[in-house]
Amino acid sequence: MTFIGKSFHLLRNLLALFGLLCLVGGLVATGLLLKSYQLPPRVLAMKVLEKTGLDASPLLAGMVAPDPLKPSELRLPPYDDPAWAGQGARKSRALTPFYYSPTGQAVPGLWLEPKAVAAHVRPQGLRAVPVSTARELSQAINGAEPGDVITLAPGTYRFDTRGIGIQRAGTAEWPIQVRAEELGQVRLALNSLEGFVVDAPFWVFENLEIEGVCKNHGACEHAFHVVGRGRGFVLRNSRVHEFNAMIKGNGLDSREGGRNFPDGALIEGNSFYNSTVRDTSSPVVPIDAVGVDDWTIRENFFADYAKGGGDRISTAAFIKGNASRGVFENNLVVGEYAHAGGVRLGLSFGGGGTSKGASRQKDNTVEHTDGIMRNNVILYTSDVGIYLNKSRNTQVLNNLLFKTSGIDVRFDESTAVVKNNLLDGKIRERDGGFALMENNLTLAGGWLGKSFTDLFENPGEGRLKVVNSRPLAGKGLPNEHVRFDFLNAPRKEAPDLGPFELVDGGGGCDLFALPQALK
Repeated sequence: MTFIGKSFHLLRNLLALFGLLCLVGGLVATGLLLKSYQLPPRVLAMKVLEKTGLDASPLLAGMVAPDPLKPSELRLPPYDDPAWAGQGARKSRALTPFYYSPTGQAVPGLWLEPKAVAAHVRPQGLRAVPVSTARELSQAINGAEPGDVITLAPGTYRFDTRGIGIQRAGTAEWPIQVRAEELGQVRLALNSLEGFVVDAPFWVFENLEIEGVCKNHGACEHAFHVVGRGRGFVLRNSRVHEFNAMIKGNGLDSREGGRNFPDGALIEGNSFYNSTVRDTSSPVVPIDAVGVDDWTIRENFFADYAKGGGDRISTAAFIKGNASRGVFENNLVVGEYAHAGGVRLGLSFGGGGTSKGASRQKDNTVEHTDGIMRNNVILYTSDVGIYLNKSRNTQVLNNLLFKTSGIDVRFDESTAVVKNNLLDGKIRERDGGFALMENNLTLAGGWLGKSFTDLFENPGEGRLKVVNSRPLAGKGLPNEHVRFDFLNAPRKEAPDLGPFELVDGGGGCDLFALPQALK
């Protein structure tokens, strides 16, 4: 065969191969479009590239990557500023009492009526255990007794081990506490795959800065891995950053048979962020909780949790794996804070789904049951701010979503009450999901429509002081699940729309300069 003939056949084969790839890509895109037609176009395009294996192309990935939502010239306060005054960990935060229920669930004191306190146990300390080196801290943890208060002297504590195992059990009345006297005094530098591996009940961590210092992002997975017997875990007023999944919670097979899950955690008043996009294909989600019941995640700050490898999709926090009774309340989520890139979701019940083997009772028919999302403020997420995936009987109440694509209630198993929310995106029932939508206010602007800037001082900069209360004041529907607002102020009998309860026609707050003393 002549050279021209060979070239012709090669060209014909290449064109046929290209046509076949286009056909496969078109079929995949059509399938995704039929299943996910309500997704933002760029997010859908990224999913098509992932399914067809073309996401490895920097050119194609760059063409469909979502545009940054936060204006590049907008500078928000540094999240590692010692004088930070926003939601999350801060020096000025007063650590209010919490209690353990008869089942070992850590419960915020704010939730309990005076009569209910008697049925709960308030944790106490029994023995002071001061430490000043990493070795002393390890020794104190390995020899801990119920009621120990392990207090770290100011300084940096570096760990180069694979993980810090916790096997000694506390009790509800006498938990084991690991703490600094004040936020900012103590830094734990973890050059390890995992930090604290908590497989024992009733451990409390407070006022710590925990930083992953691995050169390879894939080598710093978790600051806390709470497993098996780690019931009643508490983390409060701590800054945790430079990890893929700062807190991982999941079940662990027991020696007696069956599987234990670390139920009843309280994660309150912390800051979770990454200063750069994580160069990894591992899941990037500050709180990744699988199969756990009764986890309360409140008053935390989540920011810049982007994933640079794999599907480049990340989430601020999720609870999934046939879990129950999770609560997200009063959290501040800023998907794009100091950097942009990837697809960033806000809060989720269900996440991206769970295998049967990892799910509670090895049943992943439903990802979450009886969850509550209330009074959260979610800004600048390139995908949805709230995502419900096979999440049954969920309450989505009085949240504020600015510059997100909205709320997704997805799949037949998902049922939700979506009420009293403020948003500029859409509320979607996808793939058979059902949402009872009541009294939500869409602030998308447009002709004759109101926008967030009509109601708040400067929402783009987090200044959510109310300047026009008429669409909000007294316009909410009462709900037994919403007794307090974002600032822990009690709700009125005729509540206001959104996360803030107004006073004398005004209210709201600057998200990064909260009042010094919250109720």
